[in-house]
Amino acid sequence: MADPDTSKATARDSALAVIKEEHRMLGSVMHTLQQVVQEMFTHRIEADHALIACMLYYIDVFPELCHHPKEDEYLFRSLRERTSSADALLDELQAQHVRSAQMTGYLQQLFVHYLGGAPDGLRHFADAVESYAMFLWDHMEREEQRVLPLAEKYLQQSDWQAIDAAFRANKDPLGGADVQQEFRRLKQRITNLLPRKLKPHGGKE
Repeated sequence: MADPDTSKATARDSALAVIKEEHRMLGSVMHTLQQVVQEMFTHRIEADHALIACMLYYIDVFPELCHHPKEDEYLFRSLRERTSSADALLDELQAQHVRSAQMTGYLQQLFVHYLGGAPDGLRHFADAVESYAMFLWDHMEREEQRVLPLAEKYLQQSDWQAIDAAFRANKDPLGGADVQQEFRRLKQRITNLLPRKLKPHGGKE
């Protein structure tokens, strides 16, 4: 029979690893978008609208489809059930989940305005990219530095097992596709589309 403490640690460590990896994936694409837009704005690379569209799609759909709903429904809900000490923080973070969707929608709108030749369209888009990046870094830092330590303190084995199962079950109920794998392929496509000077490790994959 498995040691309960070992089982708890295994589920907890697995869940934490997935959550942090999803943050890294999202953060990596966001950082790349910042780089590309800044290089375009300063005329150091040619505009690649297909590349930007891929990245905008990723930072819009990945959190809404694959990440935020599971934080809300499993991690945050379980923490609320075990303690009230995190309620104010969780309220703020869940409001930020809503705000994030609004901000990525605005990014897409500004990108379309830029494509349509709006005056200073690229500058407005670049400014909005920077604003969203700062918002996103702050949001993920709060989750990792404040929420996850509270979760480690208060959550029980059954909580971690449910959270781990949810985050590892990234399946699309409509199409049966492995959602996380689809986003990994999209992230690789983004890397492949990058100008050589912006590729990780000097262009090596």
